[in-house]
Formats: sequence, structure tokens, C-alpha cells
Amino acid sequence: MQPDPLARAQEYASSGDFAAAIRLAREAEDAYAPTAPDDLEAATNLLWVRLNLARWLAVQRQPDRRAALAVLDAAEQTWRTPIVQRSEMVHLLGAELMSLRSFVLRQVGRAADSIAAADQALLFFADLEAVAPEALSAVGRVPILLNRGAALADIGRTAESVTPLTLALDLLRSSGTIHRELEVELLVLRGTSNTLLGRFTEAEQDETEAITLARAQSSRAARHLLAAALNNYATTLTRMRRLDEALDSVGAAMGVLREIDGEPATAFQRRRWGIPLSTEAEILLALGRKADAARSARLAEPIMREYADELPDLVAGSLANVCLLIGDAEDDLAYAQEAYARFTELKDRFPGRYDYWWRRSAEVVARLTGDRTGG
Repeated sequence: MQPDPLARAQEYASSGDFAAAIRLAREAEDAYAPTAPDDLEAATNLLWVRLNLARWLAVQRQPDRRAALAVLDAAEQTWRTPIVQRSEMVHLLGAELMSLRSFVLRQVGRAADSIAAADQALLFFADLEAVAPEALSAVGRVPILLNRGAALADIGRTAESVTPLTLALDLLRSSGTIHRELEVELLVLRGTSNTLLGRFTEAEQDETEAITLARAQSSRAARHLLAAALNNYATTLTRMRRLDEALDSVGAAMGVLREIDGEPATAFQRRRWGIPLSTEAEILLALGRKADAARSARLAEPIMREYADELPDLVAGSLANVCLLIGDAEDDLAYAQEAYARFTELKDRFPGRYDYWWRRSAEVVARLTGDRTGG
């Protein structure tokens, strides 16, 4: 008996060999596609293959999220065929499809589309409760709520974002199953929203708990989450003016990144350093160490510009912030004006999300313009 190709692919993915998993999934996709229009079993198998393929493309060490979206587009075409729409699996497959689409769309910076996909996934879950409650997973809603909450924060609806993130955390913790990485990610995201809302005590609680949980895990994903938690905690501490602690925390985040990958050598490795370097620059600037702040911001700048060429929506705010930091640290009016222009556009697109940085950039431009006029 031939082993199920998808099962073999899943074994490879579980071991971290995504290249082998993707290769087998592509072979299975080619095998199922010719008969899928008229054969429910083939169509269902094709859908599961494509859903897994899209996930692996999106989470491999160097993600190809545009390819993942293309696979999801193909999966949706199959899902919309009459043979699938008339089947008992239509709601379950629809929920899985839209949940994964929400995740990938958020990863490429399309937050509004991510929210729409998450809302569709939640509707499918409501349908499943009515027609097939036995098919529901105790934690099935958690990743959908996570992506919805994170995407709401991304478009400036920060206060709204806390509700789905908290609900997801409550569902996860009451499920009786342990998903530490998911728990840490939810805490990091909620901590970020609380920081943006000025709820620093709540943010500190979320982030210190996330750090504690992540330190106890050894997987690569958990170590990256630890770096993110340490960096975000540094941002919270900066807003609280606990600057020495903040510098220690972002330094610890960079130490974790070095432990995982060594010094950044590839373009993809460098991308993980853009945010911590920006955070470090902001702290150093607040400490009055302008030359050191400029050095960190200058290291972050090419990373952000390189990333922005590929995924402009994802890093638009981070690139604007780097320009602001360089402008402020080096008294460079051109950079300050670029930051102000970028934040003005972002402020108009995402009301409430970038007001703090927009005001800061306006203040720096005013200061530098005043200096020049006075000189």
C-alpha cells in the first residue's frame, strides 16, 4: 500500500524540512487536479493539499507569501466548485481556507483584507456549530481571532484589537491543551496594543509573561517569539521612561537573534534585525546618545528600504520611523521631512495608528526648520 503523499509531506514539515514537504505537496497537487472537478474525494484531497502547501510556503525559513496567496487562490477556486459546495465538508473547508488566507494576508501587510477573511472564517465556524459541532476544534477559532486582532491594530483600530486577542487567549487557556507558542504570540500582540493605547502596566504584564513562557521553550519559532517579546518590552519601557531597562531588553533581543542565526548574513536574516535596531536607536536617542542612535538607525535603514521594495505595506511604518530617527539624531532635515511625509500618508490611511509618530516627525521638522531659519 502506497503511503499517503500528504501524510509524508506533513512528516517532513513537522521535522522542519519544508523544501521536501513543498515538493511532495506539489506532486500531490498535480496528481489530484485533473480529476478534482468531477470527483469529490479528489477535490477534497486537492483542497487539503493546497491548504497545507500554502501554509508551508508561508512559514518556511524564507517565506514565499506571494506564492502562498497564489496557492490559496487556486484552493478557493476548487472550494467554489459545485461538487464541493454541495458537500458536507464545505463549511469546514471554508473555515480552514479563510483562516489561512487571513494569516497570509496579514503577513504581506494587507490588514483590511485579512480582517475580511477572518470574519468569513468566523461565520463558517458559526455555521459548523449549527450543522456539525463535532467537527469543531476546541482551539479552532484561536488563530482566526489572533489574526483579526493583530490586523485591527495594524489599521489603527487598536482599542478594538484587544477584544479578539483576549478572547483567543481565554479560549486557548480553557481548552485543556498546551500551545505555548500561540500563547506567547497572543501575549506579545496584546502587549503591543496596550502599549499603543498607553496602558503600560497591562502591556508590561503581558510582555513579561510572554518572555517567561518563551524562555522555557527551545524551538526556533519560540526563540524568535522571545526576541519579539523582548523588543516589544523594550518599547513599553521606553514609553515609561525606564530607558536603561529598555536598552537591556533590546540588547537581550539581539542576543537571542545572534544565538539563533549568528550575525545576519543573508537579506532575510537582516530583516529580523530592522525592528530591534530601530528600537535601540529610539532608546539611545532618548538617552541623549545621538551619535550611537544614528549609528543604529543607519544600520536599520537599508534593511527597511530593501524590505519595502518587496512588501511596502508591511514595513511602511517601520521605514518612516527609521527616517525620523535619522533625522532627529543627525539633525537632517531631508530625513525628517521624508518621515513627516510618510507618517502623514499613514495617518490618513490608518486613523489613530500613527498619530504619536506623526506628531514626533512634525516636531522634528519644526525644530530643524527653526534652526535653519534662525541660523
